[in-house]
Amino acid sequence: MSPRPARVPHYLFVNENIGGHRTVHRSLRSILAERDDVTVEFIDGEDPGLLGRILRAPVPLLSRLDLDLQPLRGQLVHSWNMRRRVRRRLARGGVDAMHVYTQNCLLGGADLLRSLPSVITTDSTGRLNAFSIPYRTPTRFTGPMSVFNLPFERPVLDAATKVFACSRAVETSLTSPDYELPPQQVEHLEMGVHSPYFARPLPPRDPARRPGIVFVGTSLERKGGTLLLDVWRNHLRDRADLTLITLETLPPEEGLTVINDLQPGEDRLWDILADADIFCLPSLIDQAPNAILEAMAAGLPVVAHPNGAIPEMVIDGETGLLVDAHHPGPVAEALTRLVDDPQLRARMGAAGHRHASAHYDMAASAETILAELARAADLPAAPGPAMEFSVHREVDDELLAQWRELADRCSTRFSSRPSYALNWFRTLGKGRLSVATVHRDGVLVALLPLHTRSRLTVTVRRLTGHGLGTVGEALAEDDAALVALVDGLNRRRLPLALTHLPEDSPLVRALLDHGGWTLNHQLDDVCPVTVLPPGTTAADLRSGRSLKRLRSARNRAGREMGEVTFEVVQTPEDFARVWPEMVRVAAVAEAAEKEARLNLTAGVHGEFARSFLSEEADRGALRIVLLRVGGQLAAFDVMILSGGRAEAWLTRFDPAYRDLSVGHQLIEHTVNASAEAGITEFDHMIGESDYKEPWQTQSYHVSTVVAAPWRVALVSLLAERAVRGLSEWAHARAHRARNALG
Repeated sequence: MSPRPARVPHYLFVNENIGGHRTVHRSLRSILAERDDVTVEFIDGEDPGLLGRILRAPVPLLSRLDLDLQPLRGQLVHSWNMRRRVRRRLARGGVDAMHVYTQNCLLGGADLLRSLPSVITTDSTGRLNAFSIPYRTPTRFTGPMSVFNLPFERPVLDAATKVFACSRAVETSLTSPDYELPPQQVEHLEMGVHSPYFARPLPPRDPARRPGIVFVGTSLERKGGTLLLDVWRNHLRDRADLTLITLETLPPEEGLTVINDLQPGEDRLWDILADADIFCLPSLIDQAPNAILEAMAAGLPVVAHPNGAIPEMVIDGETGLLVDAHHPGPVAEALTRLVDDPQLRARMGAAGHRHASAHYDMAASAETILAELARAADLPAAPGPAMEFSVHREVDDELLAQWRELADRCSTRFSSRPSYALNWFRTLGKGRLSVATVHRDGVLVALLPLHTRSRLTVTVRRLTGHGLGTVGEALAEDDAALVALVDGLNRRRLPLALTHLPEDSPLVRALLDHGGWTLNHQLDDVCPVTVLPPGTTAADLRSGRSLKRLRSARNRAGREMGEVTFEVVQTPEDFARVWPEMVRVAAVAEAAEKEARLNLTAGVHGEFARSFLSEEADRGALRIVLLRVGGQLAAFDVMILSGGRAEAWLTRFDPAYRDLSVGHQLIEHTVNASAEAGITEFDHMIGESDYKEPWQTQSYHVSTVVAAPWRVALVSLLAERAVRGLSEWAHARAHRARNALG
């Protein structure tokens, strides 16, 4: 295919313009209006007119029996008008690609989607909706009747170049036997909202004032508003106010405000949310309601029923409370809890805002849609961000393969490899996985493995595997990729608490150079290093006298306890063979120590270490030096090789062989075998010690960096760090107490 002439791409955005879908298009209009590198034309749904309203009107008797098919009839009437308008526009030409929100816009219009590259974004499917609409409990006819939707939906979905699913439930439905879309055609995309509070501070809320509860839903009954109203009247009327944003009218009532003139997407909504304290949507039918995201973006804790994508939006117990809204009791209990606890409201509201800004920013969604339209139309991607930044809560096979390739290209610290980060998170990690990535032209060029933790109401991202003696670093193919990574973290407003970064870390430098971060940078421990130019031996680093003492210790041990030998383990089979011996030595060493030192071979830590080291052995990067006395394992040094660097991660010895100076013996053997092993730098990693110091040729500091985007208060992050330090101190004291008791 010959390249198209350079010009501004022209895209058509089609939307049925109903309820929350109207809000989506309003947000996209606002975001894309600022772009001069693309032309975006919008076609929104219109009132179907008198005939349309008659054709889509429900039939009461059939509705009660769930045999009405009213939702399908309504969609078909709406789609007929939309198809007619889209067909007329495409006939005039000049459109490069089309975005459709949702497939219900163009039921029966598969030919239109096949006529040019088309992308569909959908927040639900007919099959999922079948058990939510009507709002009453599904009958025995619900499943069979839902099949009537499939012949209208499937051809439209099949005709799309790409289908973006707004939730995992929708993604699963699209690839199920009901729709049979190939997985490569479907991609998860969180559409999000366009909130002014992503760019400015949250509105202040007085904890001493009478709290206000707000609800948003066109239909009170269908969206659970009638249940909420009953709960408020019976349980909360004396302690909280209630605001209902709906199209329906209600008689005046003290403490109740009804707003029925607000249109979806109006800016006035943000002022109403700013004046509230709690958001409640006890709807049983919604799949991915924008109203919840708007409330979270405005800093409100959410009470909702866990339907559709709502459990993905609302983190139960952290950003809100998910309850069974089939009955008023759980709703009343959750609202009462929030009404009575202003600190809980503030904590959940702040967490919800952070979650929404990190994962549901419409600006990021718009960039993804534009990039896909450009790809589908075989056009150059729209300029804007040169790189695509993402945060992944899960690592699929494709990302895992890309991660491994990037780590191999960068030859950086093993703590940045998936073998370490993912095994740690699976066995030891708390919170949520948050792997930040940057892709350039579909190729992974930067990655920072993080996990999300909350302390003192502050949610921060930490390096995976921190606290296990490792040195952290980001993976980045070049400076541009690293800059894009730091900028993406800043735009998502993700506060960072990063421990044990090298003092000259490119990541720290990029954070400092960015200008959008408030940083607290503190140097911590020293890491000794032995540089080993080709041909280096122990005699080049130590005096003849000191090496003679090591030989004498070996000879003495040989006479008294048996021959001193060294063994190098590298293969998965040999590692599995010696692992039980290593566990025994580590247990003996732990029992003899006065100060707390984590045993990385026992319990869940042992499970992690074994899995991690097995993977490194599989890729040929593991090197374990074993010191045996009379055939008995006396000490071991576990190293991970990367680009000529050997990182000494785990060294343990049996105290019974202390006089043998086993630490020096292990290093001497490593140095003398460095040329054969391809080692040019031996990194002793964190902490100075008597056996490391004589061998070091240089050293570096590791640092702790607490980085807050300028919109996030640094003081709260430092407080969180202090709490973490107190917890570690308490753990060390408990260890010493256990040892004292024997």
